[in-house]
Amino acid sequence: MSDVDALIEGFARYKAAYQNNPERHQRLISQQRQPPRVMMVACCDSRVDPAIITDSRAGDIFVLRNIANLVPPMSEQHRYAETSAAIEFGVCYLEVETLIVMGHSRCGGIGTLVNRLIDESLPSHPLEEWTAIAEPVATEVLRDHPQMPLDQKICACSRAALSVSLTNLLTYPWVAEREARGSLSLRGWYFNLATAELEELDPATGEFSLLC
Repeated sequence: MSDVDALIEGFARYKAAYQNNPERHQRLISQQRQPPRVMMVACCDSRVDPAIITDSRAGDIFVLRNIANLVPPMSEQHRYAETSAAIEFGVCYLEVETLIVMGHSRCGGIGTLVNRLIDESLPSHPLEEWTAIAEPVATEVLRDHPQMPLDQKICACSRAALSVSLTNLLTYPWVAEREARGSLSLRGWYFNLATAELEELDPATGEFSLLC
């Protein structure tokens, strides 16, 4: 069976599940808008689909996926407009109550950043320009832990990048306003592929605690 055939068979199972539960399907399509209470900024990595690893159903999570689950700062020049537009849509139009940035171990996008910094080269193409959002904290990790193995450096930078994204979220006025009045909660999660554990960042201390 080809990979595409496997996808089609998977869709057939998905379709059968909905046919066996028509009430839920009807609720989803009859609503004026999609119903998620949670938005998640996650990585494009095929191993860390947030709906799969949280065992969520259709309509549960509004998901923005990009390389290395990064959130850029608000830009008056409309840089990274696609990511900014998704954040605006989730917060202002869907009125999500929780916005989670979820990083993960062995992130290839962060790996490209770390290797570029080790090579001491400047960003020269779209991937490098995008991951440069996390360059300040990655530079600190490499400076403070020169003897750390490369894989561990990448994981440490992935963890540090969560703080950058959470800080950058507050540069969006509609996020900062809702967070200040308590109608929007910002959280940083880290999924460890090796151990299948989920951790949460405490932005005040920079420490991670085990969620599950």
